[in-house]
Amino acid sequence: MTREAFVTELARSLGRMPEADRKEILYDYEEHFRMGIADGKNEEEIARALGNPRVLGKSFAIDAMLEAPASGTGVTAGSVMRAVFASMSLTIFNVIFVLGPFLGLVGVMIGLWAAAVSLPLAGLGTFLSPIAALILPRYVSLAGMNAAFILFAGIGVAGLGVLAVIGMWKLSRLFVLMIAAYVRFNARIVTRRK
Repeated sequence: MTREAFVTELARSLGRMPEADRKEILYDYEEHFRMGIADGKNEEEIARALGNPRVLGKSFAIDAMLEAPASGTGVTAGSVMRAVFASMSLTIFNVIFVLGPFLGLVGVMIGLWAAAVSLPLAGLGTFLSPIAALILPRYVSLAGMNAAFILFAGIGVAGLGVLAVIGMWKLSRLFVLMIAAYVRFNARIVTRRK
């Protein structure tokens, strides 16, 4: 593969990354070719030593997806999801052995979020049931239970629910950061970059 073919394929594989990063990467690989030619190697040898430009480009694009935005908001779940699916295209191993567990973990996170959100709602419903029994005695019954107990039980369940939502928020941030770290690691392993 010639220098021009390598750089063209690399540029095409970089995708929609910031123009400044794109130019820097292309400049670095042009520099690899200049230095290799100065050392007496031909373009074919240099291209072979550098690796597959398509895989390298996708790896750089994944890194760009996982970098914290300039706004300081950190890595987002959306950028991690895009990076995960972009990394799937790097090897068949990822599709077979990584996609299933990843989707399973996403399902577990969705289930945990559903449970965490339902707890405060259940607590609120429990808290409001004695009030509803006073207003609508024909439709709402306390089944002989003490109204004060039901009120305090509702407050307790709602409080646990709020704690569960806070815990899930922190767990979700950790999950996103861990997935981002794995995708970066995987892209570097596939492309043999350091």
